[in-house]
Amino acid sequence: MKGQSHVSLVFASFLAGLAVNSRGPAGENESIPPGPVRIGMASTLFRDTPEPLVRAMMQPFGALMESQTGLTGKLIPGGNGINLGQLLAEDKVDLGVFHGFEFGWARLKHPELRPLMLAVNQSRHLHAVILVSQDSKCESFADLKGTTLAFPAKSREHCHLFLESRCKECKLEPKTFFGEVTNPPTVEDAIDDVVDGIAQATLVDGVALDCFQRRKPCRYAKLKILLKSETFPAAVVAYHPGVLDEATLRKFREGMQNANKGIMGRQLMSLWKLTAFEPVPDDYEQTLADIVKAYPPPKEK
Repeated sequence: MKGQSHVSLVFASFLAGLAVNSRGPAGENESIPPGPVRIGMASTLFRDTPEPLVRAMMQPFGALMESQTGLTGKLIPGGNGINLGQLLAEDKVDLGVFHGFEFGWARLKHPELRPLMLAVNQSRHLHAVILVSQDSKCESFADLKGTTLAFPAKSREHCHLFLESRCKECKLEPKTFFGEVTNPPTVEDAIDDVVDGIAQATLVDGVALDCFQRRKPCRYAKLKILLKSETFPAAVVAYHPGVLDEATLRKFREGMQNANKGIMGRQLMSLWKLTAFEPVPDDYEQTLADIVKAYPPPKEK
């Protein structure tokens, strides 16, 4: 992703607002913990985010949460997904926000952790796709060695993982496998660079590619898919059973499902490039198991 930085920050802030609001007003027969709801965020959600931007974006959302609920949420840096899983298991955070594959890694150590809701952009099944021009002689990833790859700025994290994994199979890092890696500002620019012969390949998110196909069908017809990744699970809000009561969890789920029905919610969803907060589907556990098998967690140093 070369990060979803501001997107993820807005997501985090709104989650905090939903979390405190989901507990209902004081006086209901439900437990309300002292202090703010602690929301742990995986560090990969903030790739390349300047600290001043983080601080600046937090202020208006903090005010919005307090005005609507009278309570505040507290964002807690969670480190990588494995570390965040440890914090969640030790009840040092109330909720954890993970990339789906990182949640799968955390579950290897803490199988008791549970997914609460998914954060979805068009599809709950994510893919990374490598494109080349229709007349390209490349037939496999190895054939791309020494070429120019257009890798869009702010690419999603599963795209980074996919790229690093394919290069590792060739016993190289991306910067040494490719002759050059450029970072066009948008997915559309990166794909256009392949069509125009500026780059020999690009790696993009499947949802973004579908959008390009709708917007520029003639240009899309000049491309071919060289390689498509396995299915990555969508981002997830997770919890440790027993920390929040069932009534609170239910209210939280309902609040998130309705997040895109108000004007403010729709605006925030657009900023995040998300379309819905969805219930956990029946196939999510299998998707987690499959992705962990295909992409084992990094070895601890």
